[in-house]
Amino acid sequence: MISKYTKWSTYLLAALATVAFLGAGTSKLRGVEQMVTMFEGFGYPSWFMYLIGTAEVAGAIGLWLTMKPIGPWPLRRLAALGLAVVMIGALVTHVMNPPLSAGIGAFILLMITVYLVFKFGRLEADKAAPADPPA
Repeated sequence: MISKYTKWSTYLLAALATVAFLGAGTSKLRGVEQMVTMFEGFGYPSWFMYLIGTAEVAGAIGLWLTMKPIGPWPLRRLAALGLAVVMIGALVTHVMNPPLSAGIGAFILLMITVYLVFKFGRLEADKAAPADPPA
C-alpha cells in the first residue's frame, strides 16, 4: 500500500510538472521570440517547435486524467511517459548544443516525469488491489 506522503508528493510533483510544461508549451505555441531563436539555433524547423509545444500542453493536461484508453495504463501515466520522451529529446538536443548547463531544466523534468510514470502505475495498482479483510 502506498503511503499518504508518497501519494501527496506524487501529486505535488505532477502539479509542478504541469506548471512547467504548460508554461513552456504555451510559449512555444505562441511563438515567443526566445523560443523561435532557440529552435532555429538548434537547427529545427518552426513546425517542430509547435509540435513540441502541443505535446507539452497536451501532456500537462493529461497528467490529471485517470481514464484508461490502453489496458491498465491510465492516461496520466501515458502522458507522463510521453513527456519523458520529449524531455529525453530536449536533453539530447542540449547535450549536442552547448552549453550543457542549459539542459539542467530538461534533466530535472525528465527525472520528475520518470518518477510519475512509476508512481502513477503504483497508485493504480493500489486502487485495483482488493482491500484487506478485517481482522
